[in-house]
Amino acid sequence: MKEETRDYLVQEMGRVHEVFQTLDKYDSNLTDSLASLRRAAIPGKNDKGSTLEAKYKELIMVAVEAATGRGEKGKSHARKAIRAGATPKQVQEALALCIYLVGMSSWVDGGMDCVLSAEEEYEKVKKGEKFTWTSEVSPSSSKKNKE
Repeated sequence: MKEETRDYLVQEMGRVHEVFQTLDKYDSNLTDSLASLRRAAIPGKNDKGSTLEAKYKELIMVAVEAATGRGEKGKSHARKAIRAGATPKQVQEALALCIYLVGMSSWVDGGMDCVLSAEEEYEKVKKGEKFTWTSEVSPSSSKKNKE
């Protein structure tokens, strides 16, 4: 992986995600190419030219992940949307589109958890706590929020 690729991923994700690390073990050219595609769709904080605010991009990614049931089903992007200035209500509204377009299963299978993650992150922001990826949040803290 090129240094420029690594710098972009760390700047945007706070780390080089294991998805990129594993791919890079076998094909650094593909890793650089995929990171370049990601950067074209999701410019870095210091990149110029994007007209869509980061919070809206994150809200779109929440909805797409919840609708497709992929990955964490939007929970980390819900957290990032909050960090980019969205509210839990905006996360819920993005997910309401999924209910309408894809069905109630998008809410049951992940949408509700996105809103709960957004609420949790909103409280962390108010307390000045740092961002944590959903996969790094302990299952016990998530359970507390549901109880």
